[in-house]
Amino acid sequence: MTGEEVILLAEDEETDVLLLRRAFKDAGVPNPIEVAVDGIAAVDYLSRERQPPNDRLPCLVILDLKMPRRNGFEVLKWMREQPGLSTLPVIIFSSSAHRGEVERAYALGANAFIVKPPSTGDRTEVARFIKQWLRFSQPPLAALEGLAAARAHRVAG
Repeated sequence: MTGEEVILLAEDEETDVLLLRRAFKDAGVPNPIEVAVDGIAAVDYLSRERQPPNDRLPCLVILDLKMPRRNGFEVLKWMREQPGLSTLPVIIFSSSAHRGEVERAYALGANAFIVKPPSTGDRTEVARFIKQWLRFSQPPLAALEGLAAARAHRVAG
């Protein structure tokens, strides 16, 4: 990956957005972060009409569970039902550590579930983890080459 791939952060708490942006900066994460302030904004961002060659989707979605208008579970379920979005990596980033919510997130297709750390240092560690994960992870075609390329590969495959 080049570091130009966008990360979508779906988070309604402005403080959490600022803290995570700071952690990403401190960890040297080069990817730009787009913010969706609630579940509807996340769905709108992901379903926005894109035309080749600039039809790339985010390389990662970081999703809070407790958002207004559409919660994280609803957004995740919707994503996994969409052919172009079903393979996008999703990390749940939540203040909740309830076992039932963790299990539900994985059952709906989350790739990871991280409880929001209270300290700045721990958030920077989370950002470093994500940076390394992005470095070694192979993103789906929709994030690298665009939605049209992913659809063409699905038809050809």
